[in-house]
Amino acid sequence: MDNGSRPGRLRLAFAWLVTVLAVSTAVLLYFAVLLVTAQTTGNAVLSYVLAALVALGCAIGLARWSVRLRGGRTRLTQGLCIAVPLLLVAGLSWTWFGAPATYTPLPDSSSVQYWDLPTGSRIGYVRTAGTVTHSEPVLLVHGGPGAPATESAEFAGRLAAAGFAVYTYQQVGAGQSSRLDPEEYTLDRHVADLEAIRQELAAPKVVLIGSSWGGQLTAHYMATHPDNVAKAVVASPGAMSSDSFEDGSLTPTGSSDQTRRFSEHTRFAATYFLAQLGGLRAARTLMPADTADGLYQQFVHSLNMSSGCPDAVAADRPAEATAGYSLWVNIATLASASKAADPRPALRHNQTPVLVLRAQCDYLRWEVTREYRDTFPRATMLTVDGAGHTALADKPAETGAAVVAFLTGEPLPAKPYTASEAPWQR
Repeated sequence: MDNGSRPGRLRLAFAWLVTVLAVSTAVLLYFAVLLVTAQTTGNAVLSYVLAALVALGCAIGLARWSVRLRGGRTRLTQGLCIAVPLLLVAGLSWTWFGAPATYTPLPDSSSVQYWDLPTGSRIGYVRTAGTVTHSEPVLLVHGGPGAPATESAEFAGRLAAAGFAVYTYQQVGAGQSSRLDPEEYTLDRHVADLEAIRQELAAPKVVLIGSSWGGQLTAHYMATHPDNVAKAVVASPGAMSSDSFEDGSLTPTGSSDQTRRFSEHTRFAATYFLAQLGGLRAARTLMPADTADGLYQQFVHSLNMSSGCPDAVAADRPAEATAGYSLWVNIATLASASKAADPRPALRHNQTPVLVLRAQCDYLRWEVTREYRDTFPRATMLTVDGAGHTALADKPAETGAAVVAFLTGEPLPAKPYTASEAPWQR
């Protein structure tokens, strides 16, 4: 081997290294420009075009440098540096953002009516009532955010049979209600919509029944409008405040189940975490709403709603159970709620009677539910055996009977739970 061969080989190796860097740099630059442009302009076409031009310019520049380092006139390296990144980014961006996902909307029904609220929200709702003998209307406040209740018909019917007018409403951004720009989905907006609904019904006071996130929304509404609620029920409620539980609000088995589902739904996980990290507008610009909502529906449908019990098996729910679910309102609302003022100081002085339902297999920690009982001065807790996070749907007869008794002032069907430790660990 002569002395002149080593520099030549080193130069060739460096040239190929530049080729590899050209490919990887162009791909990374493409996505960076794509997301930044989508986030700042909200224009999908402009984002794709600008990202492609920048990536193309980067690839051509690095490819030419590589060819010069090799000392040859071939254009093969340059062609690869241009073709490979563009093929990769086109395939990846389409797979992630553009490929459709099955979305199940709430079915059209003549029973769905609408409120056009002064807040600007158009809210879909279903009224369930027989002979109304109680003056306060009952509002079912669903969870999610962005997860309109589709399994509450039997529960609502039991309340209607007891003489209540029951309104199952779909929060803005989900179901058949209107959609907003992401920055408009805030906790304050949901509270304002709820107050506007009360005024629409011309009711001095309402009864609120909140499930999951709906319990959190109920608590914040009561902190803002303490005199407008006659009675309230929270079933498997979410954490009242973002700083309630620094180590998380899920049970160990609930956390394990969600982690496993995220690993199975990688496309949803990537979209969810991108949007959470500040790219909500970018994700919304590039991904059609039906696609995002379809990914969200598939993910939630896979969750074990009873994973708070280590041996509980996920129920085989129909696809319609997540119909009308919407992702962007979920992410934006939760981001807003995480920055909201703590409602607990105000609620400790709220004298509204509150029924707290704790489900045995809820995937939220016991302490999350207990905080509602311990915060409201006039709170009563009942436990629901064998139910998961969707307690009202899991046990509509049992929970319906308990709620009716609470609302009408009749004796409760079970003794209230008052201990500090978890009910099923004693």
